[in-house]
Amino acid sequence: MMISRSSTKLLAEIYGYVFRHKKVSSYDGSFYYEVDNDELYGFLFERDYNASFLNGIKRQRFYTSKYLERFIMQIHTGESLEVRMEIRQEYLRKLAEDIIEYCETNQFYGDIMEEVARLKSKLELDGYIWNPGTKKLLFSESDVLDVKEEEGVLVTLVKQLGLSNQETIFHHLSHSEAHYVDQKWDDSISQSRKFLEAILQEVAALHYTAMRGGTIPKEYDQPSRVREYLETNGLIVSKEKGAISEVYGLLSDTGAHPHIAKKDEARLMRHLALTISQYIMLKLKEYLKK
Repeated sequence: MMISRSSTKLLAEIYGYVFRHKKVSSYDGSFYYEVDNDELYGFLFERDYNASFLNGIKRQRFYTSKYLERFIMQIHTGESLEVRMEIRQEYLRKLAEDIIEYCETNQFYGDIMEEVARLKSKLELDGYIWNPGTKKLLFSESDVLDVKEEEGVLVTLVKQLGLSNQETIFHHLSHSEAHYVDQKWDDSISQSRKFLEAILQEVAALHYTAMRGGTIPKEYDQPSRVREYLETNGLIVSKEKGAISEVYGLLSDTGAHPHIAKKDEARLMRHLALTISQYIMLKLKEYLKK
């Protein structure tokens, strides 16, 4: 599992907020935010960061909070620390655990705790669940794929295939995540369903054009007719159509699944939608090769 760039950016902003101190310029009276490097170093030292990481911090001079934010974001890319990706990811995971625990233990309030809640939600989409008992991020064993990596594959496939209405497709994809982060579980599921629906429609439309030329008839705007078209024309078989129909039904019955937390329902339904979308696009890709 990987902590994504968007989660890393939010993590960096939280660190910048927590360790900044308001300063007033002696030149013109304006104010700015400066980072106390010794305070930051002490925070990391007390939490058992290794010598190489601490030395990396010591070499920096975080004149403002933006310098600190950039340093943390560049851990993700490898610009701050020249170590293997696995090690950089472990640093990011530990940084996230420590700042969440610090903010909650010291009873921060207001905007910063809203950002901490957003960070925990983003990390859930990355496959990590915050355990308030152990104060650790746990790998969610139910997330058997790297969702962020899959999103990248989806975007690439949409562009490679040249599907129409890409703006709408990516709108649904991004909003399914945004609503999840904002804890709007039903809206997240709805956007996931719309993303899957849009992918299936555009796959059918491109398949029709490749087979017959021209534009697919309007009658195939309905999701059920799209699935029928895909089966009738050999892109999927009966069992695949049945599986897609069942997943679509699950996504449509928002809130109708007892014995599961709403956030888990939204997260896993989103994963199902993304997985089916990737599956159908890969099938179309192979078809077009032939």
